[in-house]
Amino acid sequence: MHNSLNWKPLNFDGGKALHLQRLLRIPEFSARLLSARGFADPTHTRRFLDARLSQLEDPFRIGNLRAAVERIQLALERGETVALFGDYDVDGITSTVLMVNALRYFGGQVFYHIPRRFEEGYGLSQAVVERAFATCTPQLALALDCGTNSTAQIEWMRARGATVIVIDHHRVTCPLANDLILVNPNGNGGEDQRNFGIFCTAGLVFKCIHGLLKLRRELGDGRALEFDLKGQLDLVTLATVADVVPLVGENRIFVKYGLKELQHPCRVGTRAIMDQAQLDRDRPPVATDLSFRICPRINASGRIADATLPVEMFLSEDPVRAEAIAKTLSAMNLERQRIESEITEEASRMVERDFADRNSIVLFNKEWHTGVIGIVAGKLMQRYRKPCVVLSREDKDMAKGSGRCVSGLNLVDLLSKCSHLLGSWGGHPLAAGIGMPVANIERFREAFEVRVTEALQIIDVARDLEIAAWIGVGDVNEFLMRQLRQLEPFGQGNPQPIFGLRSVSFACEPSIFGSGRLHFNFTIAEGSRTLHGVAWHRVDILPTLPRRFDLAVKLNPTHWNGNRGIQLEFVDFRPCD
Repeated sequence: MHNSLNWKPLNFDGGKALHLQRLLRIPEFSARLLSARGFADPTHTRRFLDARLSQLEDPFRIGNLRAAVERIQLALERGETVALFGDYDVDGITSTVLMVNALRYFGGQVFYHIPRRFEEGYGLSQAVVERAFATCTPQLALALDCGTNSTAQIEWMRARGATVIVIDHHRVTCPLANDLILVNPNGNGGEDQRNFGIFCTAGLVFKCIHGLLKLRRELGDGRALEFDLKGQLDLVTLATVADVVPLVGENRIFVKYGLKELQHPCRVGTRAIMDQAQLDRDRPPVATDLSFRICPRINASGRIADATLPVEMFLSEDPVRAEAIAKTLSAMNLERQRIESEITEEASRMVERDFADRNSIVLFNKEWHTGVIGIVAGKLMQRYRKPCVVLSREDKDMAKGSGRCVSGLNLVDLLSKCSHLLGSWGGHPLAAGIGMPVANIERFREAFEVRVTEALQIIDVARDLEIAAWIGVGDVNEFLMRQLRQLEPFGQGNPQPIFGLRSVSFACEPSIFGSGRLHFNFTIAEGSRTLHGVAWHRVDILPTLPRRFDLAVKLNPTHWNGNRGIQLEFVDFRPCD
């Protein structure tokens, strides 16, 4: 039986909305939505609507960034060997490419290392560090999107003569290494670092490169004036969207201008992966294009093979080589989808059988592919709206997996209260990687349930669905879409508005499609106007739909064969009464 969310009207201040509408000369709907999202000051609101690159703050305001930049500059002056350690997700891959490009531009001797997931584990593991040092002994090591909690590995590198810089955004879960240059607003921050704590690592790397350019300009290096900093926003945008960090403040500026870069990218590898996703070059992509069509392709190799492939693709200046890698990544992504679909189906049966009356989900199957269980955890969390941990066997005695958390709860805090049962853990409030002895899984399952239940008694995890406005079929037009475009990019922290359509019915039988037959297309009509829509992963609700119902939707632009249109995206329904 369908369990509808609690539909709530937009909660806005009418006086403040009218004030914004009159002073900024914006439409009533835009003013109401902005008011509901906390905007009251016209100047601040105008900065949001007209976000510009000139609004980016001085990179040296980020803690330790100047120290990191000065040490990188010293390495360039001395001709030192620099080892970069990235991670195998989009944020780690793009951070590595950004830094490699910048240092090589200035003549740096740079070598990069991405962990081989199934042999070397996650992040700055001992195995990947030893592999790197077996090749050559660097004088400077940079860990990107990893390393904050890798105290033993950092001490190991320092004992061999390397200075270590960590540029990362993960939460601190253990004592920091000595003499570490840590650029991490979530690890060495304070109140003054709050604005920077929302960055993904690629955003922090972008700020470091900006700082390096400023320093080299001060030193009279003309090459710093010619470096295309804006052109790096294609990769920063991919990482910002993939890591689901809030699209507010500087992140919003990154993505707004990065989406424009992605429409006609200068980077050969970016063009190759965009072409593989068959994105229309006649319009800038939107954030959902990246999260559903580009980022999964980049992630695919790290999940089931070797994550150096996308790094090589983005670094390549050979269109033929970049295209070949992009095709390989697309094929890997199809295989990843097949594996993930099978595991998700099996895991869903386990949830419905064993976790219906629980507030959390902890699943273990020794046969599940460790490369995709993070995606599975995310899908289960979204479907059942419960914190979810999915584990597989790493070796005989150890389990490894990923957790995903509902908005309103902090997964890192929850795991910290169960840390006595864990071997390793770390991540973000909404996502984390986890390792533990297989023998501890059942005890962890019970302890995690207790902690989640306690947290839910203090924090009410919202099941409300905010309806931005009730509209008719005839109101879905280009004027409304122009208003939405002014509020983009949408994402975490700036969610896409949801609209309500009253008492609608399908004009014809919905068409089920896709691998596993999980999605359906639909059409609704009102008078002479017809709208088409899609429901992703919602085929299960078709048997419960009444003849007429209220429909909650998002509005997405479509472009096909040069024609522009508007597509409804199914969010929820409820009976008309």
